[in-house]
Amino acid sequence: MRTLLSAILLAAFWFQPQTVSLVSAQVTSSDLSMLGLIFRNRFLPFSEQKMQPELTAIGERVSTLGNSGDGVERYKAMIEGMARMYLGAWNEAVEVATILDVDLTAKLYEPGATVPVQIAPLYERDKPLEGRYAVQVQLLGPEEEEEPVYESDLLTLEGLTEVSTEVVIPPEAAPGRYLVEYSLWAEGASTPIVVTARSIYVIEALEERLTAMLFDSRRPQIRRQVGRSSSRALANTTVLWHLDMYQRGRREWLAGAYMGYPVIMNQIFEQGRLMVEPMQFDTEIGLAEGFIDDLALGRDPLTTRSGDMRLAYRSSFDRELVPFRLFVPDDYDRSQSYPLVVALHGAGGDENTFMDSFGGTLKANARDRGYIVASVNGRGPYGGYREASAQDVIDVLDLVQRVYPIDENRTYLMGHSMGGGGTVRIGFENADRFAALAPIAGYGSTEDLAKAPDMPLFLAQGELDALVPVERARDFHQAAQALGMPLVHYVENEGTDHVAIVAEVMSQVFDWFDSHRR
Repeated sequence: MRTLLSAILLAAFWFQPQTVSLVSAQVTSSDLSMLGLIFRNRFLPFSEQKMQPELTAIGERVSTLGNSGDGVERYKAMIEGMARMYLGAWNEAVEVATILDVDLTAKLYEPGATVPVQIAPLYERDKPLEGRYAVQVQLLGPEEEEEPVYESDLLTLEGLTEVSTEVVIPPEAAPGRYLVEYSLWAEGASTPIVVTARSIYVIEALEERLTAMLFDSRRPQIRRQVGRSSSRALANTTVLWHLDMYQRGRREWLAGAYMGYPVIMNQIFEQGRLMVEPMQFDTEIGLAEGFIDDLALGRDPLTTRSGDMRLAYRSSFDRELVPFRLFVPDDYDRSQSYPLVVALHGAGGDENTFMDSFGGTLKANARDRGYIVASVNGRGPYGGYREASAQDVIDVLDLVQRVYPIDENRTYLMGHSMGGGGTVRIGFENADRFAALAPIAGYGSTEDLAKAPDMPLFLAQGELDALVPVERARDFHQAAQALGMPLVHYVENEGTDHVAIVAEVMSQVFDWFDSHRR
C-alpha cells in the first residue's frame, strides 16, 4: 500500500500521461537570478570569513563569468560555492546532486488521480561518472511528522539520463498538502547525499467544484451584483482569477515563489525544504466559493470578512488579472477608519513574501496595532516596480481605499530590497498619497528625494548585507541629510544580513508609521 501511494502521488505532479509531454530540465534565467542573489548574500560573506583558497577561487570565477557569461558555467560555479558552504563538501556525489532535478509541475489533484514524475539532468556532465547512484521517493501525508505514507524502492540511475516514474493517489487519500520527498544516494552509502521535497494538494471533488464555480459565476444575478460596488467587483475578479489559474492550467505560476527552482537549491538554501507555498489551495478555493454564494444571495462578500485573504483585480495597465494579499484585523468594523500599509517584496519573491516570511512580523504588528495591509504581487519575482508592476502598486492602493474605510492621511508604503527601491521611486513620485515611507535594504535614486523633501523616511540596513552594501545605505542617508530633510530616521544593525534586517526592524517601522500622518 505504501509503495502504491508514493507512486501514485509522484504521478500526480503531472497531468494525465496521454496529454502531457515531459520537458527536459534546464538551467533557467530565473534559476540564475535567484542563485545569484543568495550567492552574493550568503556565500561571499562566508568565504571572506573562512579565508580558504578554494572558496576565494570560486568567488573570483563567478566574478569573471559576470552576469552575461555562459549560464551553465555560472550555475556550476555558484552552486559549487553554495554546496561547499551548506553541505560541507564538493565531490562527484555532491556534483550529481546539483545536476539532477525533479520536475513535478502540477499542484492540484483529486484522490485517485494518476501522476507522472521526471528526474532529469539540468545539463550534460563533461565526464562519465565513476560512482553509481540511485534515487528514492517517499510520500509524506498531510501530517509531515508521521511515517511516510509510501517509500519507493531505490531506482538505480544509468548515468545522468532522464528517469520517469508514475504513481496514483489512492482513492482514500485525505484532502490536504502532501510532500513528495526526493533523496539521492551513492552506492553503499548509509545516508543520502541530498534530501528535499516538492508539494502537491489533494482536494476532494476538485473538478466538480471548479465546474460549479465556473457555471455559477456566469449566472445573471451574480453579474448584476458586480456592478453595485467596488467591493462586489473585487470579489468577482477574485473568483475569475481563481478560475483562470485552475482551468487554464498555469502550472508555472502554481509552482509558486521558490518552488520552481532546482531541488538542490531547496536543500542548500533552507536545509532541506524551501516550501514557500503559492496558496493554501483548500482554504482559498473555499474563499472563492463563498464569494460566489454571497453574490448570488445579494450580499457583499467583503463586508464581514477579516484575516489574511488572497484577492485579485484587473490591472489598469494591461487588463490582466493580478493577485494580491490583504490582511484585515479580526475586529474589523466598517464604521471605523483604518491605517493602510502597502508592502513591496524583494527580488525572487511575490505577494506571499511579506505575509508568510520574516517570522510573521508584518501581520503580527498589523494585528496588534489595527492596520490593514496589502502585499503587492509585482508581476513576478523580478518586475522591479516599473511599468506594469509600478502601476500594480497604485492599482492596489486605489482599490483598497475604495473598498475599505481607509484613513487616507495614514496610508504608508514599505518595501524590502527591490521593493525598497520601488518604495523610494513610487513613494516620492506619489508623495501626496503617502504619510511616510520605509525602504529596507534597498533605496533607489537619491534624485527622488528632492521631489518631496518633507516626506517622513525610515531607512533600515544590515551591516553585513552582501547584496546591498552598507555604504550604499549610508550614502543614501547622507544625501537625505544634505537635502535638509527634517524627518529621516536611519537604523543600521550590526551583524545583520540582507534578509534578517526585515524582521529585526518591523516593529520600528510600525512605530514610525504610528507617529506620522499626512
